[in-house]
Amino acid sequence: MPYINEKAREMLDEPVDALIEELTHGNELHPEDLLQIAGEINYCFSRIIAGCMGYTSYQKIAIITGVLENIKQEYYRRIALPYEDEKIIENGDIKGY
Repeated sequence: MPYINEKAREMLDEPVDALIEELTHGNELHPEDLLQIAGEINYCFSRIIAGCMGYTSYQKIAIITGVLENIKQEYYRRIALPYEDEKIIENGDIKGY
């Protein structure tokens, strides 16, 4: 998780919140809704990366792919793991685990 300081967050939160509002129109999204905007989410992330990348180099590719991997891992740790643990309690674990 990128634990950036409060001043940096303040600078970024408003445009990020505006982007979220534009994508969701302020609504809680159901899976089919999220599927409908998956391309737009990908587009936004891709534009941000391309806009920050500038010229291409191995170092930059390694940094960006590392950042994307860290985002994926943090999302899984924070969101998916607690959900999975909840479902194990609710439905029982897989035999052998």
